Amino acid sequence: MSRSAPLAWTAALAAAAYPTWECWRIPLEVFSGKLHYGGHVEGFVACREPPHSFSPSAPLRDALATLAEVATTWAVPVLVVLAALVGRTSASRAAWALVVIAAARPLSADYRDDDICSRLPMFTADWFESFSGGWGLYESCLLGAALLVLSAQPFRRAVVQGRRR
Repeated sequence: MSRSAPLAWTAALAAAAYPTWECWRIPLEVFSGKLHYGGHVEGFVACREPPHSFSPSAPLRDALATLAEVATTWAVPVLVVLAALVGRTSASRAAWALVVIAAARPLSADYRDDDICSRLPMFTADWFESFSGGWGLYESCLLGAALLVLSAQPFRRAVVQGRRR
């Protein structure tokens, strides 16, 4: 293990823990009385979808949103980094798991057109434009944790069968 590996693992754990900490911070502050919500609402827009409109991607979006929410709430990214740290899984598998969790939230978002009541169809040019802007701090932390996990693992040279070094 190199000298910078413990620092990389610590940074990966911190980056993976940030979305969970942010998820739990606000409800805990409200419960403890430190945070008070107040203000007024300026306006309200109600959009009604026609009853015959069905999006074939709606179940996928719902599943991805649930995956992102459950993973963030129950600290799955931290558990993935810990599993890679103790050697229960490879660094590349852990990094891919973190990338999947990071991509789940922007993929599950219901992007809207300029008209607030019309959805953008998935995988169109406008959807990709909105998707590229949908990445935030949570996703950046998880992608950074994936890179740190990969950089903390030592590189192993492939041994070719029948050849000596």
